[in-house]
Amino acid sequence: METMGLEPTTPCLQSRCSSQLSYVPAAAVDSAVPVLPRLPARPVRGRAAGSGPVRCSIVNRVRRYPLSGLVVAAVTMAAVVGITPSSTSAADPAATGVTWPISHEGRWLSDADGRALLVHGVNFVAKGAGVTPADMGFGEDDAEWLVDNGFEVVRLGTTAASIMPTPGVIDTAYVDSFAQTVHMLTDHGLLVLVDLHQDGWGPTLGSDGFPDWMTLTHGAENTHTDFPLYYITNPAIQAAFQSFWNNEDGPDGVPLQDSTAKIWKALAGSVASDPGVIGYDLLNEPWPGTTWQDCMSPTGCPAQDAALDAFHTKMTQAIRSVDPTGLVFGEPYVLFNFGLGPTHISLPGNDPTSGMAWHMYATDPSLEPAVIDFAEQWADASGGALLNTEFGAVSDPAAIDRMTGELDHALMPWIWWAYNEEILTDAHKPPTDANLYDLDTVGAIVRPHPVAVAGTPKALDYEPASRVLDFSFTPERAGGGTFPPGTVTSFALPARSYPDGYQVDVRGGHVTSAAGAAQLTVVTDAGASCVSVAVAPAGAAAPVAATDGCATPETTTTTSTTTPAPTSVPAGSAPTVPASTSNPQPAVAVRGEPAFTG
Repeated sequence: METMGLEPTTPCLQSRCSSQLSYVPAAAVDSAVPVLPRLPARPVRGRAAGSGPVRCSIVNRVRRYPLSGLVVAAVTMAAVVGITPSSTSAADPAATGVTWPISHEGRWLSDADGRALLVHGVNFVAKGAGVTPADMGFGEDDAEWLVDNGFEVVRLGTTAASIMPTPGVIDTAYVDSFAQTVHMLTDHGLLVLVDLHQDGWGPTLGSDGFPDWMTLTHGAENTHTDFPLYYITNPAIQAAFQSFWNNEDGPDGVPLQDSTAKIWKALAGSVASDPGVIGYDLLNEPWPGTTWQDCMSPTGCPAQDAALDAFHTKMTQAIRSVDPTGLVFGEPYVLFNFGLGPTHISLPGNDPTSGMAWHMYATDPSLEPAVIDFAEQWADASGGALLNTEFGAVSDPAAIDRMTGELDHALMPWIWWAYNEEILTDAHKPPTDANLYDLDTVGAIVRPHPVAVAGTPKALDYEPASRVLDFSFTPERAGGGTFPPGTVTSFALPARSYPDGYQVDVRGGHVTSAAGAAQLTVVTDAGASCVSVAVAPAGAAAPVAATDGCATPETTTTTSTTTPAPTSVPAGSAPTVPASTSNPQPAVAVRGEPAFTG
């Protein structure tokens, strides 16, 4: 996504000291790449080399660093007191209710307990060359605000120009600072998707991305066209991308994609041991090059997609040399975002631990469902995970409600564009209401939702006017099999959505969280074939969960369960955090649309 004039033109020097880097694994990079220095031996975060993920509690993660691995435990309300939804503490990284590390079952992202994830998140991208997220003011108070407002993931972006400003040489201080921001976010319980960003190729031709030395245009005219039309009107941008897909040699004699692979090896190596890192978004909104017209076809452009596959394979190999298990996300060409045709890209590197990061910026709202359909078609064909990593870029609450509603109905995890635009006015100031872009806009972006589902999601709807949330799921795991009895399904119910508390009706399950908890938790009843949950504001008409919430036009599900009366849940005090999502002994339930964006 492209925006103009929102970042400093010269970087600050704060948080750039390489001595701050505390958790780079010694084997993260090979000696052939001039990158981050090795550190003295010390415990490291996350997965030990050659070992699988080992789950442990968040208490261990905060206070010590087991060599076997670290996983954040979900907030299980087995015997907790109620909390005010806005009172989440930065000392409680388990507040998002997700266990780490993250993997996938087909299209569904899944946590360490195998629960399907419907996370919500925000983008924060440092576009200026040499400017880190910390330089921009992104810090602890922002992480706290995001958790308090029901977000679980941040897509944290940077550029090739920042990481390798001169041929072959990694800016170790920059990577150090970026990694520290990643660790800061995961210490607050937020997941992080690392994004290599570009808009219009790079600052030489467009806006941000690749450095001047990687810009090979072969004399094509640079029209200096502004966003958003530069892709289709600037021959130099098209030529630079074509040189990249052709993997031409840079001025140091190294092919351009090989240099990009070194960038990814350095970047992934600096954060691979952090179990809160979902994975890696290989390149933001790539452009097809000089033959882009073919990709306007309603059937897509398989020949051009083959060039993306080759690039994705090379980047995946580089990442796998330092992170054997993190999810790798390829993106289709930016033209996919408009809903005009499908993509034919493969799983990145044909790696089973991978998926597609896709954006929704349709040229007309009527095409937004088509973008979603094309994404689902890709997942059905490939078996890859789906994560919407950009949509929005508007301030009109009605438009936001429409787009978030479409994604929710499609049961898609999503990441809003962008925190430092339509949410926060000045990242150098605390994220108080006075520093928010517009309270109505923010209120539309902040949205109650299921987070980690002990089953397969079937239906999701949220009505902004009444603030009624309806959700249904079947108890079978998305990848097959069943969950242990007492496995929790968690919901984020932020105070901005329910300032006076909420009330709940559940069919096929029962509430296990305390009154007013920011994380509502539900456990499936024995023998239930469908679980339906309805949430409404306290004091409103009592919600009624659907009796056929898992039914489809082809199938009718009949559930025989005891339906509890709706439970009013006012605010209370802070919770304790158990170390498991299993709960066998539940507690008693006490601005305008973009015409073209890239």
